[in-house]
Amino acid sequence: MQRTVFLMTAALFCSAHAADLGGVKTYLSSKLATQRSGTQALSAAADRYYTLARAASFNYRTLSKDPQALGALREARTAWQKASPAYEDIEGIVAGVESLSDFDLILDAGTSAEAGGEDVVPFDLKLPNGKTLTRPGNLFGVNEGTLWGTVPAFSSGVAADVNGNRKADFGDRLPDANVLKAAAAELHRQTLKLQQAAAAWQPTREDVFGALVGNVPTVGPVFFEDWKSSPFVLGNKSTRRDFVVISRLSDLGGNVRSWQAMYAGLSPDVKTKNAALDRQIQTGLTELRGFVDKLTGREQTRRYTPEQAEQLQREAQNRATVITGRLTQAAALLGVQVN
Repeated sequence: MQRTVFLMTAALFCSAHAADLGGVKTYLSSKLATQRSGTQALSAAADRYYTLARAASFNYRTLSKDPQALGALREARTAWQKASPAYEDIEGIVAGVESLSDFDLILDAGTSAEAGGEDVVPFDLKLPNGKTLTRPGNLFGVNEGTLWGTVPAFSSGVAADVNGNRKADFGDRLPDANVLKAAAAELHRQTLKLQQAAAAWQPTREDVFGALVGNVPTVGPVFFEDWKSSPFVLGNKSTRRDFVVISRLSDLGGNVRSWQAMYAGLSPDVKTKNAALDRQIQTGLTELRGFVDKLTGREQTRRYTPEQAEQLQREAQNRATVITGRLTQAAALLGVQVN
C-alpha cells in the first residue's frame, strides 16, 4: 500500500462516554506477536542457510544438492508466509497512524531507489560480505524477491529442486545467502521496533478515523492495481517482482479485517449519535470483506481475466467510496475533523 500522510486536527468532543479503543491495540498486539514469531523463524532459517553456504565456499551448485540447505530454505519460505499475512492484517492501522506509518514504508509499501518515486525506503541493507544494497525496497518485498528468485540481483542464479518434486517450479532458484541473511535479520529487527512503537501508542479517535478514511479508499488504486498486474491475473505475462507469492486479494482481506477491528472501537459512540449510520458502516465493511473473501476463494480454482479484474475493481472501489463517505460523516458527528 502506498504511504499516506494524514494531517488531522481534532475539535473538542462532547459525549457522555468515550469510545473504548483498547480493542484496537489488543488486535494490533496480537497480530504483531504472530508477525514476530514468523520473522524470528525466518531469520533463524536464513542464518542456517548462510552458514551452510559459507561452509560450501558459496558454491551454490554444491549447495543445491544439500538437503539441509534446501530444508532451511523451505523453512524460511514458510516463516515468511506466516509473517506477511499477519502484517497485512494490521497494515491498515500501521499505515494510518502517524506515529507508526514509517514502518509501513519500511516493511511493506516502500519502493527501491531503482524504482524511484516519493516512497523510496529510508534505509540501506548491509550484507555480511561487506557489500551494501542502497535503498533496496521494502523488507517483505526484498525477502520475497530473494526467497523466490523474482529479483535476479538477490538470487544466486543456480537452479534447485526446492520442493523436491522433480519439477521446475516457480521459485526453484537458490537465493544469495548474503542477501537473505541480511534481509531476514533486518525484517525481524524492524518488526521488533514496530512492536515497541505499537506498545507505546495510545489510540485516539483522530488516529482511528484518520487511518480508516485514509486507507479504505486504497482498495482500487492500490490493492486491485497490484493484483491486476500480478501472475494471479496475467499468469506468465506478469513482470511483477513482489506480491506474487500471496495474492493481493488475500492481502486486501487482511486489511479489511483491520478496518473492522478499528471501527469496532468507534462504533458505540457513532451508534449513540446515529444508529442507522453505524449499521450502514458496519454492514458496508462486512459486505466488502465478504466480497473480497469470495473472490479470494474462487481464485484458488480459477484465474480472472484482465477484463473481469477491471470490472471487479470498479465494484470494490464503489463499495469503498460509499464506506469512506459514511466514515467521514461519522467523524463529523463526533466532532473529529479529518483532513
